[in-house]
Amino acid sequence: MPWYIALSGSIVIIILGIYKKLNIGLTMLVGAITLGLLDGLGLSEFFIVFLSGLWNSITIMLVISIILLGVLGYILKETGALNEIINNLQSLLSDIRLIAVAMPALIGMLTVPGGAILSAPLCVETGNQLNMPSERQAVINIWFRHVFYFILPLFPSLILASQLSAINISRYVLHNLPLTIAGVLFGFYFLFRNYSTGTTGISISWQKLLQLLKSVMPLILVMILVVFFNVYFPLALFVGILLALANYLPPKDRAQEFARRIKTLILPGIKIPVAFVIIGIMVYKEMLEHTEVIIDLTNIVIDLGVPLIFLLTFIPFLVGMLTGDNSASVAILFPMFLPIIPAGTAASSAYFAYLYASSTSGHIISPAHPCFSLTKEYCKGDTKKIILLTLPLLGVVMLVGFLITLLFGYY
Repeated sequence: MPWYIALSGSIVIIILGIYKKLNIGLTMLVGAITLGLLDGLGLSEFFIVFLSGLWNSITIMLVISIILLGVLGYILKETGALNEIINNLQSLLSDIRLIAVAMPALIGMLTVPGGAILSAPLCVETGNQLNMPSERQAVINIWFRHVFYFILPLFPSLILASQLSAINISRYVLHNLPLTIAGVLFGFYFLFRNYSTGTTGISISWQKLLQLLKSVMPLILVMILVVFFNVYFPLALFVGILLALANYLPPKDRAQEFARRIKTLILPGIKIPVAFVIIGIMVYKEMLEHTEVIIDLTNIVIDLGVPLIFLLTFIPFLVGMLTGDNSASVAILFPMFLPIIPAGTAASSAYFAYLYASSTSGHIISPAHPCFSLTKEYCKGDTKKIILLTLPLLGVVMLVGFLITLLFGYY
């Protein structure tokens, strides 16, 4: 069967599975099976490819990382660190607009799927105090949670992108940092420009500031170890988990409480369905490479003569928007662009960072994106109005990324 039917069939299966709210890992596995069967792979060959995708160093690292991320998030919630973050922020920030920005951003560091629902109530509360329409409340929650995902080393999709491209995660952070800065500054102006509170904004209290730092220190420590010291990601997460377990121990019986936390907080934090997502993604990626449909697609794209910068702008955005799942989008896109993006050049990391940013931008605005749909339902906003209000924000971020990538040259 022609390669384009095999590829299209697998992508349609994946998109349908996502919209039916099936487990992404299962959906990607079915997509991989569809791709292999339609491309003519035999049963034995398929199992070889399956095992190759399942049992390799990258898959193992990603699965361990995703499991440990879930454990870390669960510990932060159960030990009261998450509540401390919220309470200390409210004490430090007298401007409710800053609270509305900070809450989605900090809770977003937990990278819990659909986690925007955790910060949505506060965004609604602050929005109501400002007499703000529900759609604007929804965009504030969605935007300030996800604008940091362009650079957040804890975000699973960024970890996956780094591994698939063999480019250090710090390079992604470096290239996409201007996008996040532009997104935050323009986002604050655009969304709050007609909603002044007349307050000073920040109430300095060193005690509250230290308490806030204490509550988020496990997350900050992980990011410092990964970005600045290039520590193996699962090891950095393990250190962060130990610190989270040791945080907020009672004055008495610290050793007993620490042991109790190890026994009661580790296993409940392990989310097997989330880890299964990585397995499905990596098997699909392996199938894409083995069937060589990506090579056929790449040759057609090259023959079209479309400049790489435009391909990196529109195709990833569309795939991200259609799938609504950034990990699935990255798994589809990176094997597709690996043969096209020139390797070993100064521009390589800029191209891959922009590819990731374009995919993430489409993911943010997708109605299939759980954070989008959950926030919309909670805020009772209109989908069309939410999308239209988000587009200018994405436009600014994409423009900054486009210009940065241009500085490194394009074909």
